[in-house]
Amino acid sequence: MEHVTRLMAQVKGVLSRSALKDAVVSKPISAGDQHVLVLSDVSVALGAGGGIGSAPAKRMATGTGGGGGGGARARPVAVLVVDKGQVRIEPLGN
Repeated sequence: MEHVTRLMAQVKGVLSRSALKDAVVSKPISAGDQHVLVLSDVSVALGAGGGIGSAPAKRMATGTGGGGGGGARARPVAVLVVDKGQVRIEPLGN
């Protein structure tokens, strides 16, 4: 189980150094005097498990284990529009 704890600590460190924030701003998309930046909500989830085993009271008992997984999601929530020096935010969806 200690190896799983070390692995998760290492993954957490990598994510911390990559500085994921609650919102991410895209590179600007420009056309003439208009510029648009997409604002996205970003979330990351990780999980891991472990095991070892041996139950001497039971016949054929041995053990091992392991497992892990993760996922990430980026969802656009608004656009920031710069048009001829004026700035506005346009929400997307609900």
